Amino acid sequence: MSSSQPSSEVGTKLLFENDAVRVWDLRLAPGESTPVHRHETDYFYVVIGDGKLARVDEDGTQHEAKFMQDGEVHFRQVDDNAVHAARNVGETPWRNIVVELKT
Repeated sequence: MSSSQPSSEVGTKLLFENDAVRVWDLRLAPGESTPVHRHETDYFYVVIGDGKLARVDEDGTQHEAKFMQDGEVHFRQVDDNAVHAARNVGETPWRNIVVELKT
């Protein structure tokens, strides 16, 4: 992973933003990773299509991959471990919608 500052962009494309939320589309081809990014607020994401994703720490340590199914929703309360990247370790494209809760 890069030693540069983590990005605040937690998805591939910003779809919507207002005072309450930011909504991102996140798409990764097989083997592709996001840049290292920082989550600054609690968030949830909705999985679109089945896939397999692994968290990668800022130092490059990859955690055990998780298989997720279409329609799953995961909530994350942001803590000190909010800097990471995500890697698509599956054989199909990965997609989810990330909703950052600003308030």
